[in-house]
Amino acid sequence: MIKRLRHRDESGVSLLEMMIGLALFSIVIVAVDSSLTVVQERQVQVTNGVEALDSIQAAQETITRDIESSTAWTTPAVPTSAPSTPITVSWTGANSGMVFTADLNEALATITVALNTSTHMLTVTCADINSDSACGGAAGHTQTQVSVANIDSSSSFTFTTDQVTTTVNSITSNTFFFTDIASVLTLDSPRVGAPRVSQTTLTSPSIIPYNIVYACQTDAAAEGGNGSC
Repeated sequence: MIKRLRHRDESGVSLLEMMIGLALFSIVIVAVDSSLTVVQERQVQVTNGVEALDSIQAAQETITRDIESSTAWTTPAVPTSAPSTPITVSWTGANSGMVFTADLNEALATITVALNTSTHMLTVTCADINSDSACGGAAGHTQTQVSVANIDSSSSFTFTTDQVTTTVNSITSNTFFFTDIASVLTLDSPRVGAPRVSQTTLTSPSIIPYNIVYACQTDAAAEGGNGSC
C-alpha cells in the first residue's frame, strides 16, 4: 500500500523570520526616532539662540541710548585724576553696576543697570527725577526698560577716562570725564544655566557718553566768558 506524503505548504513566514523582521524594524524605528530627536534639539537650540541674541541686542540698544544721553555719573564715579587703566564695572559690592543721570524725553531720569550674579538677570530701570515722564511711563514712576535672563557675570562695561582743561575768564581748571565706554554682554553657556543655548557675546567697542567739552563751551558762552575748553 502506497502512502501519500502530504507536504506542508512552505509559502508562509516562519516564526523565526517574523521575529528577525520585527527586530530589524525596531532598529530602524529607533534610528529614525533618534535622528528626529537630534534634529528637534538642534532646532530648539537655534531658536533659543536667535531669541537670546535678539534679547541682548535689545538690551544693548537701550543701554547705549541711555549712556549717550547721560549727563552725570554716580556709579562708577568720575575719578579726580586719570587712572592708568580703564575702569571696569563691578557687579558685586556696595557700588556695583552703573547708576547715572540721563536726559530722556527732555527730562531727567536716573538710570540703573544691574546684573544679579546669582540669578544671571540683567535689569535696566529708569526713575523719573522731577515727577515728569522722562522714562516714558506714568509721571514720577520707575520703569523697567530691560530685563534679560541668562546673562553671564563675565559681561562688562569698561570706561576710558580723559581730562579736559578749561580756561574761562583767565581762570584755568581741570575736569575729568568718561570719553567712551566699551561693553561686552555675554549669554550664559548651557552649563551656567541657559538650556540648549550656546554662549553668545555681543560687543560694542565705543559708546560715547555725555560730551563734557561741548557742555564746557556752552557754559562758557552762557557766562559771557572767553577762553578754551
